[in-house]
Amino acid sequence: MDIENAANEEAYRLNAFDAGLSVEITSDTMPSKVSGFIVDVKSDNIIIRPGGTEDFHTKVPNGTEITVRCFTGETVFRFKSILRNVVFEPTMLAIIGCPESIQREERRDKRRTTCKLPCVLVIKENKIKACIEDLTHTGCRCSLYESGMLDRWSAKFLFEEDCAVDIFFLPAGGTVKEQSIKGMIKYLRTAYDRFDIGVEFYLSSEEEKDMIETTLKLGW
Repeated sequence: MDIENAANEEAYRLNAFDAGLSVEITSDTMPSKVSGFIVDVKSDNIIIRPGGTEDFHTKVPNGTEITVRCFTGETVFRFKSILRNVVFEPTMLAIIGCPESIQREERRDKRRTTCKLPCVLVIKENKIKACIEDLTHTGCRCSLYESGMLDRWSAKFLFEEDCAVDIFFLPAGGTVKEQSIKGMIKYLRTAYDRFDIGVEFYLSSEEEKDMIETTLKLGW
């Protein structure tokens, strides 16, 4: 089922999400968010395999209201739910209610600037030529020049979600030197022989923030 249609049509809400879809769970009772993925969708509930399990099962009792964000490409689907139960054997699973309504959001809530910036991605010690095609203060979308060298399975391994990446902006349009910024891969999208990845920036230093600000102002 097309998740975008499911988000807009209430009749399809029970089948809106696929197994393997990554999720993020938050609650007022938890000190931090919990990441995980959907294992299965039943007629009246969704089964999730949460990470950070120690905090999860000690801080979130049955009946707690939670907020779930599901990630697919550049889009986020958010809904409220109730934690119904947690099972521990053979593995820990959280059982939550199916959503009554689903809200669609952009993964990056900042206005995107379209650009064509050559770069090199360093991922797991591999250097890959790419082009940044849109940019915000918090992240970017890159298209890979060398996508013809990858098949879907090797790409999935190399560009797994939450994998660290260094992006080296190559000199272009008046930049005086090669500059780099650290980030985390948030999604991989494939279409024919094209591979796009979404990156969320860490922006751990003022120098990195200034670099992104300058790049956005130049508007390449």
